Amino acid sequence: MSGPTIDGEVIAALEGDFRAAMRLLASGVALVTTLDGAGAPCGIAMTAFMSLSMEPPSLLLAINRTASLLPPLESNGRFVVNILAADQAAACNAFVTTPPDRRFDTLDWRIEGGLPLVESCVATILCRVEQTADFGSHRVVTGLVERVIVDGGEPLVYVDGRYGRVSVDG
Repeated sequence: MSGPTIDGEVIAALEGDFRAAMRLLASGVALVTTLDGAGAPCGIAMTAFMSLSMEPPSLLLAINRTASLLPPLESNGRFVVNILAADQAAACNAFVTTPPDRRFDTLDWRIEGGLPLVESCVATILCRVEQTADFGSHRVVTGLVERVIVDGGEPLVYVDGRYGRVSVDG
């Protein structure tokens, strides 16, 4: 016996309410980058990333299956999570509004360890793909951490469709 069905209007309302709720969750912002088969840099801006484990050091990405980054990331098998600094909001906005093949013209970056690293980030995490799994509209990527660069500073946050800074009391 199957459970109750939910009609299309209820699903649409639920999705809208869920989207509105998630917009209120302040998140760090990262440019996730890799190289394609021709050695060209590829990347997208993301807030859907999180630490997974300290043993082994690992993280999760949730990437829309239509994202331009997904094919080269899976083909390369390695990627970088470049956690942006608070003063990189304009650079992030330029990156996301530029066509994928010209995004890296909008910021300072370098190749290190065979991967594109964005300059002036608060932290940079180099990973290799351990596994992937599809869930809904996204592919969940588990990355094993190979190297971490911590430069410190104030991170960029994104909440309710806007970039901002963290204000900590005390």
